[in-house]
Amino acid sequence: MSYDVAIIGSGVVGLFIAYELAHYRVRVIVIDKETEPGFGVSKGHAGVVHVVQPPFNSLRSKLAVEGNRLYDGIAKRLHVRVKRLSTLLVAQNLSHLIALPAVWLILNYVYGKRGFRVRILGPRGLRKREPNINGLGAVEVEGYGVINSFELVSQLFNFCRLNGVDFAFNTEVRSVRALDDEFIIITNRGEYRTRYVINAAGLYSADIARLFDDEYRLEFGKGVMLVFWGEQTRNIIAPLQLIPNPRTKGGAIIPTVFNTTIWGPSLSVSGRDDRAVNEDDINVLARKFSGLLRNRDFTPIRAYAGIRPIPEGDDFIITYSRLGRHVIHLVGIESPGLTAAPAIAKRVVEMLSGAGIELVPKDDVKEVEPMVMTKDAIESSGTISDDQGEVVCPCMGVTRADIREAIRRGARTLDGVIFRTGLGMGVCQGMCLGRAIKVISEELGIEPRELTKSGGSSWLVTR
Repeated sequence: MSYDVAIIGSGVVGLFIAYELAHYRVRVIVIDKETEPGFGVSKGHAGVVHVVQPPFNSLRSKLAVEGNRLYDGIAKRLHVRVKRLSTLLVAQNLSHLIALPAVWLILNYVYGKRGFRVRILGPRGLRKREPNINGLGAVEVEGYGVINSFELVSQLFNFCRLNGVDFAFNTEVRSVRALDDEFIIITNRGEYRTRYVINAAGLYSADIARLFDDEYRLEFGKGVMLVFWGEQTRNIIAPLQLIPNPRTKGGAIIPTVFNTTIWGPSLSVSGRDDRAVNEDDINVLARKFSGLLRNRDFTPIRAYAGIRPIPEGDDFIITYSRLGRHVIHLVGIESPGLTAAPAIAKRVVEMLSGAGIELVPKDDVKEVEPMVMTKDAIESSGTISDDQGEVVCPCMGVTRADIREAIRRGARTLDGVIFRTGLGMGVCQGMCLGRAIKVISEELGIEPRELTKSGGSSWLVTR
């Protein structure tokens, strides 16, 4: 099969590039070694749409601002939940309080002129804004957001499928052969011919670049996040840091669109496949965030870790290959990659155009429908059909019909169903999973021992 563009990597960045290209008459394929889209870097983060990103003159800072501005329109078009709120940088001691005017001055100079409101809150203002926060004052930056990143990945994937983009999952790129006017991508599942290649392979982006004789070095940073049942704050809350702590870097108390709260992430140098969480990781988060809260009577329900690719120079690398302008590398797209992704995609399409691809707009672009869960149907109309009434996950109100719809939208694993429906994300954290495995297997038409958690050998039932 021959394509105009092959995108290696189906994380949020690769999907946004495919989304942009789906508006043109070009043949596009997305290749990924994982079983479903978004199972790499995009699988483990906090879902924050950022504003402040030092250093302020970096590429990732610029693209984060551009991407932030695109999200409301994208979320509306793709029917993805996004909640706009502020971030409060809280002064916890006298030295922080003395530094507040300087912090406000810098942030207002950088982001105020870009349209983001920045202001100082005194003790009363902070208490009124966030009754549950301990602090002497804060700098508030408006324009942040929290988004259901799983819903975003799913809807981008379905938009692309609906508009002719092909996907090859469980497909690992092994080598590349360059011909006069095209490349042959050799994988474990066959060969693909393409005129242009986009390397959006996340944790494996340096490995893919090496296939084109381009050399980059990555480190891998593990970020641990702790999830609590219920909302602890109305906005994103971060302690003011005059001297950044390399073990935590950023991180905050983050209210999610699921009415839960995340503390984190932490940051530690790790291996590419290390998603383990240990006691020290939890203690780092507890020391940083617990003192910010007046009421700490909240129930922790889960801890998880994500891995980010950290490049030399600590900035996004978006560049043509030394081999020629028909190959574009995206290396080290770490935080705030989710925020910047829409802007990254537009930049890559401009680079493709500059490299000579002919981009003729389609006049028959199809729009993706929202995924309406049974609980949403009940709230809106008060009526459901008979088979929608079989509840599989009581905490999150997920029914057999919701699981069937998730499978229709591409879910092939337990995690695929979880990410699309929220199954098992409630306060009990998965007492329903035994029943869910049986129902998912029935809806997929396979035996339970054939179902995996996230592809590969992540089997759930052995006999």
